[in-house]
Amino acid sequence: MSKVVAIDIGGTKTLGALIDEKANKLKEIRVDTNPHLGPENLIHSLYKTIDRLIEGEEVRCIGIGSAGRININDGTVFFASDNIPGWTNTPIKKIIEDKFGIETVVENDCRVTGLGEEWMGSLKGVSSYVCLALGTGVGAAVKIEGNMLHGVHHSAGELGHMIIHPHGRSCNCGLNGCLEQYCSGTALVKIYNERSKLKISSGYQFFDLVKISDETAVQVLNEFVDNLAITIISLYNIYDPKLVVIGGGLIDTKKYWWVDLNEKIQNSPINNLFKPEIAPATLGSKAAIYGAAYLALKRIGEA
Repeated sequence: MSKVVAIDIGGTKTLGALIDEKANKLKEIRVDTNPHLGPENLIHSLYKTIDRLIEGEEVRCIGIGSAGRININDGTVFFASDNIPGWTNTPIKKIIEDKFGIETVVENDCRVTGLGEEWMGSLKGVSSYVCLALGTGVGAAVKIEGNMLHGVHHSAGELGHMIIHPHGRSCNCGLNGCLEQYCSGTALVKIYNERSKLKISSGYQFFDLVKISDETAVQVLNEFVDNLAITIISLYNIYDPKLVVIGGGLIDTKKYWWVDLNEKIQNSPINNLFKPEIAPATLGSKAAIYGAAYLALKRIGEA
């Protein structure tokens, strides 16, 4: 039996799992992280997570999905936004291999989300897709006719910084009107707090308010749906995929917005040309973990 460690590094949590070549999850760990404590703290959390997963196990490879623009050739963070301050230029692959002596492969967290859905979920057998990941930030895996797009500057799929509202909300990347400022979990909380006397600190609290029909929360969510529908229609015009799959942490809240989103897309004039298809990530917010495992298994020839 081949076993690999899979890691999903996000803005607010790190998930880790020990997974075999048949996709059996043998161990699982979640560590809440505060990225504002600096990269050293995040790396220490990684060490602890991996230590617990490999204890008493024979692990052949470690697969890591990380927020940020990843140079897949050397496993270094080419650039990361302030969602994880100080993460830019972190040599993840070298750090982990030096510490544990286990071959490590690193990829952008959104692309491993897409790989997870290819292996175990909604994208089985689909060669042209966009897999949107909505969480602390926004990103995507874009695969067209069997080729995963990375880009010259490791930036293909950075849809969170696609401008949807010129002169709109300021983004920590230095631009204005970026998608991430409207369609991420962070944005929902931020916009709600700007408009309400009640202050919240998490997406969980935001959707608790949606659940009780808080007027401001419902309005913010409606705007989220509008912006997401516009984005998906644009993606069809740019990439012409077979399917757009939506994953990331926010997909676990889809019962509050999926029907409205699908209705807006199906009512778009683009339907005069073809019928856009959207689907939730079958694996939910766990897609990235399975994708990181798939990445590691492919590296050792087991997938």
